[in-house]
Amino acid sequence: MYHNYERVTHALEQLTAGLYPYVERELKSIYRHKWHDAALASFRDDRGQGRLQGDVVRWDVHALLTVMWDQWHRVFRHRLGPIERSLISELREYRNRWAHQANFDFDDTYRILDNVQRLLQAVKANEAGRVGRDKKDMLRARFGEEARAAYRKTQILKRKWQDFSIYAICCISIDVVILQYFGMSAWFFALFAAFVFAYLAHQRLTTPVQIFVGPHECEGCRKIIYGESCPYCEKSPEPQPVNEFVEADELAAPSF
Repeated sequence: MYHNYERVTHALEQLTAGLYPYVERELKSIYRHKWHDAALASFRDDRGQGRLQGDVVRWDVHALLTVMWDQWHRVFRHRLGPIERSLISELREYRNRWAHQANFDFDDTYRILDNVQRLLQAVKANEAGRVGRDKKDMLRARFGEEARAAYRKTQILKRKWQDFSIYAICCISIDVVILQYFGMSAWFFALFAAFVFAYLAHQRLTTPVQIFVGPHECEGCRKIIYGESCPYCEKSPEPQPVNEFVEADELAAPSF
C-alpha cells in the first residue's frame, strides 16, 4: 500500500516547494534587506542559526510554518485571512506528529492533504495541483478498496445461497426416494438425511469463504496481485527516523 505516512511526506514536500518563494517575497516586501534577521528571529534557540547560509535561508516545512505563524501580524495577515492562519496552526501540529513518525489514518491523511492544498492555493502556488491529484488518487484507492470489499461480500453471499439451494435439493430428492421405495416405515432414514443436510447447510452458511479474486492491479503499489491482500505492500519498509533539524542539501532550493 502507498502508506499514509508517505502521502503526508510527499504533501509536506510540496508545501515546502510552494511556500518558500512566497514567504521570502513577503518578508522582503516588509523588512527589505533585513528579512534574514526577521526570519531567524522566529526561532527561539540556536537551531535556527543553521538555517542561514550566506544570503540563502535553507527553508524546510518547519521553518516556513514557524515564520508564517510568528510573523503573521506584521507580514502575512495583509494577504491571507483567518482561515489560512488556522491552516498554518493545524499543519504545524500535523508536521510535529509526522516528525515523530506518528501513524496517520485515512481521515487525518486526507485532512493534511486538503489543508496543504488549500494553503498552497491561497498563495497561488503551482504545487497545489499536484497535491490535489494526490487527494484524488487517495480517494480512488479508498473507494476501490470499498468497492472490492462490497463485491467480495456479495459474491460470498451468492455462493453460500447457491450451495444452500444445492443441499436443499439433494436433501429433498433423497428423502423422496427413500419414502417412495421403502414407504413410511423408513421415515427415520429420511429424517436422518434431513438432519445431515441441515447441518451441512448450516456449516456452509456460517463458515467464512475465501474467494479467489484473480489477477488485478493493487491500488497501492500498482503491481499485479492474485489475492485479496498485496504481499508487496505488506513487506513495505517502515519509514526511517527523521531528524527534523538536519539540513538536506546545499542548494538555494528548499531542503526537506
